[in-house]
Amino acid sequence: MSAEKLYSEIFDEFEATTSKQEKIAILRKYDHPKFRNFLAMAFNPNCVFDVELPPYRPAPEPAGLNFTYLDMEMSKMYRFIKDHPKRTTDISAEKKKELLTVILESLHADEATLLCALIKKDLDIKFLTAKLVKEAYPDINLED
Repeated sequence: MSAEKLYSEIFDEFEATTSKQEKIAILRKYDHPKFRNFLAMAFNPNCVFDVELPPYRPAPEPAGLNFTYLDMEMSKMYRFIKDHPKRTTDISAEKKKELLTVILESLHADEATLLCALIKKDLDIKFLTAKLVKEAYPDINLED
């Protein structure tokens, strides 16, 4: 997949379907390790973000013309997750906030909103639940 579609576009497609099987099919259609990682961060209760959401200026660029994409940022999200094993040095709260501001202002406005929702652990995507994600990807780790 990798930036063929914005995550926000995938979830728009997901919400436009009516049946559970269609929703699972959408999740499977866009199966990619980074997308799974996004879903795991959203639904794993042990994944706790320790960054304050900063005020930011939404990017004016149209979809597809942004400096970065959520898909590209997923491998760096560990910087904002409490006690993540990849986080070898402690980053100050102010530095994390600055890093997050740069990311949010570089993403398409819809993806920035989605990233904020992820950090708040409240995606607010109708019918997207941990149970459905687990059904789509039985091997996804949503426990630790």
